[in-house]
Amino acid sequence: MRRIKLALGALLSVLLVCFSLPAVRAFAKQHGAMSDMITAAKTPADHEKLAAHYEQEARAARAKADEHKKMADAYRKAGGPLIEKLHFDQHCDALVKSYTATADEALAKAEHEAAKQTKP
Repeated sequence: MRRIKLALGALLSVLLVCFSLPAVRAFAKQHGAMSDMITAAKTPADHEKLAAHYEQEARAARAKADEHKKMADAYRKAGGPLIEKLHFDQHCDALVKSYTATADEALAKAEHEAAKQTKP
């Protein structure tokens, strides 16, 4: 029985890695492009484009924070010994905090300011 559980766990791990590879590639491609955009930003339009990207990221982060807040509330409402033992609600709370910090639009504000100060 233990061998079956180990084999299933290994299979699940392999499947998880296989399914996450496209997401990892997309993430790397996007962030590679961002570093190029940052390096190449010389005009107000370049800085505004960066600001728009940061604002989009902030909106997505706020949506994720809201989603995880609802999940934490659902876990607390469901209760039970397993949820209390595994602290799912605390995991969601940590994600809410992280996504909320990410949603801070300081980078977008800084890029808008850079756009104002950069000569066309």
